[in-house]
Amino acid sequence: MDHKEAQDVETTRSFSTPMEKQHTDHLVLVPQPSAHPRDPLNWPVTRKYVILAVLCLASFSGAIAPLSGQLNLADQEKLYNKTKLEESYANSAALAGMAAGPFFFAPISHMLGRSSVIFWCVLFTLVCQIWAALMTDPGNYIAYVISRLFAGFFGAVPTVLGPRIVTDLFFLHQRGRAFTALHMAFLFGTIAGPTFSGFVSAHSFFPVEFWWTVGLLGLTLICCFCFLEETGFDRECLERNPNVPGGILANRFATFFFGERVVLSTTWKETAKVGITPFLIGMCPVTIIMGIFTLISFGFYVGVNALTPVWLQKPISEGGYGFSLEQNAAFTFCHWIGIIVVQFYGHYLNDRLPLALARRYNGGVWKPEYRLHVLWIPSLVINPIGLGIFGAALQYHLHYMVLALAVFIVTVGSLASVPVTVNYVVECFTRYPAEAGIVIGAYRIVYGLTISFYINPWVEAVDVGWVYGMMAFFAVFSFMFVMLLMWKGHAIRNIQFASLGSSEEGEQLRGDTLLNMEAIKDAFANCKAQDRAALITAGAASFPKIRSQHPIPGLRDLRNLTPSPIRPPHRSDHDPPEPETAAQHR
Repeated sequence: MDHKEAQDVETTRSFSTPMEKQHTDHLVLVPQPSAHPRDPLNWPVTRKYVILAVLCLASFSGAIAPLSGQLNLADQEKLYNKTKLEESYANSAALAGMAAGPFFFAPISHMLGRSSVIFWCVLFTLVCQIWAALMTDPGNYIAYVISRLFAGFFGAVPTVLGPRIVTDLFFLHQRGRAFTALHMAFLFGTIAGPTFSGFVSAHSFFPVEFWWTVGLLGLTLICCFCFLEETGFDRECLERNPNVPGGILANRFATFFFGERVVLSTTWKETAKVGITPFLIGMCPVTIIMGIFTLISFGFYVGVNALTPVWLQKPISEGGYGFSLEQNAAFTFCHWIGIIVVQFYGHYLNDRLPLALARRYNGGVWKPEYRLHVLWIPSLVINPIGLGIFGAALQYHLHYMVLALAVFIVTVGSLASVPVTVNYVVECFTRYPAEAGIVIGAYRIVYGLTISFYINPWVEAVDVGWVYGMMAFFAVFSFMFVMLLMWKGHAIRNIQFASLGSSEEGEQLRGDTLLNMEAIKDAFANCKAQDRAALITAGAASFPKIRSQHPIPGLRDLRNLTPSPIRPPHRSDHDPPEPETAAQHR
C-alpha cells in the first residue's frame, strides 16, 4: 500500500468513527438546494454569516439615523420656538418615512438588486443626516422635519429587504435565529440612536447628535461595498442565472453600480407586479389578522418609546419627572437590557420550540403556525403587565425606577413578537418575503406614527393611568388574533390570491432514520479521496449533508437508507431522488 492509499484509508476511518455514534434524527433541508456552486444555500456558513452581519449593521445604522434627534427636544424647542410635543412631530415624520420607503424600493430592488439598493439607501441616509445637522436657523423647522422624513424613507430599507436575503441564504430550520438577529439589530438601533445622541449632545448644541451618525453610516457603507452580495438565484431554471464577474473590483462595480448585471433578468411588467404585491398581500386575511395583532401589540411599545422623553422631561409641576437630557439618555438603558433579554429568548426558542412542536405533535411535518406558540409568554402575559405598571407609575407619579421597570417589561413583551410575526408572514408567502415584511413593518409603525397627534386628548378624557391601562387590555385582546391563527391558520392562509399562495407547510423536517454505517463505508470505499469532499459537503459548520444527486458510485444506495435493513435495499434507476438531508444540521 503506497502513501496515498494509506491516506485514503485513514480518511475513511477518521470519518466513520464519529458517524457511528450518530443514532439521532436527521433534518431534511427545506428548501432543497441545487448542485450549482452559486446557489446561496450552498455557500460556506462563514460567507453567509458575514453577509448577515453586514445586513444587521445596515439595519442598525438605518434605524439609528432617523431617530437620533428623539431626546434633545430642549435645544430644538428654543431654536424653532415650538413645544416639546410639536418637536416630537419630527419623530412621527421619521416613522412615516420608515413605513413608506420600503413600498417604493421593493420593486426597484427587483430590477437593480437588493444589495445595490441597500448600498445606495445607506448613502442617501448619510446625506439626510448631514442635511439635518445643517438646519440651525430658526426658520428651518419644516426643512428639519422633512430631513427626518427622508432619513426614515431610506433608513428602513435594509431591514425590509433583509427577509428576502435571509430566505435566500438560510434553510427553514435556521431562519428563526437569522430573523431574530436582523430585527433585533434594527430595534436596537431605534433604542441606541437616542441613547448615544443624548449623551453626545448633552453639553453641546443639538446638530452634533447627527454628525456622529455620519461616521457610523460611512463605516456601514464601506462594509456594504466590501461584503454584500446579490443572493437571488433560480434553482428551477439554472440558465436564467447571470454570470457574475469573478474579479473583486469587477464584481463590486457590477453589483453596486450596474446592479442589473448580477440579478435575474426581468421586465417592466414583472417589476410593476412586484410593486403592487405588497398591497395584495396586505389584503389577504392572514396578513390582516397578524397585522392587527402587530399594530396593537408592538404599536403600544412605539407609543411608549416615542413619548417617554416627553413625560421624563416635563417639569415635575406638570406631572413629569424633570429629567435633563443626560438623565433621559441614561434612562434608555432599560431598553438596552430588555432587548438583550429578547435576543437570548429569540435565539434559544424561535427555532427550537416550533421544531419541537412539529416533531412531537405532527410527526415532524411542518406548519407555519408552530412559530406563533413562542408568543404566549411575551405577548399575552409580559406586555400587558408592563403597560399597566407604566400607566400606574405616571398616574401616581411613582419613583422613576418603577417607570424604568415598566419600560423594560414592555420592551421584552413587545420586541419578542417582532421576528416571530415577520417570520410567520414571510413563510405564508415564501415567494415574496420582502413584500410580506414590508406590509408587517407598516402595520408595526402606524400606531407610533399617529399617537403624538391624539395622546393629549386621550389623556384629558380618561387620565394618563387609564390610557396605558386601556392599552394593556387591548394587548390582551390582540392576542386573540394570534390564537385564531393557531387554531384555523391553515384555512385562513388558503383564502388569498392564487398568484401569491405559497408556504412550506407539509414539509417533512425530520426522519427517524438510523444511519447505516455499512452503506456509508461502502460508498466511501468505492470513490476516490478527492471525490469525497463532493459527496459530503459542509452545509453548516461541522455538520455534513448528503447530496441528492451525484455520480459517485454507491451514493444512490446511501440515499436510500432506512431504519431496519442492515444493507441498503435495491433501488431502481427510475426512482425519483429523495430529499437532501443534513445530519443534525443546525
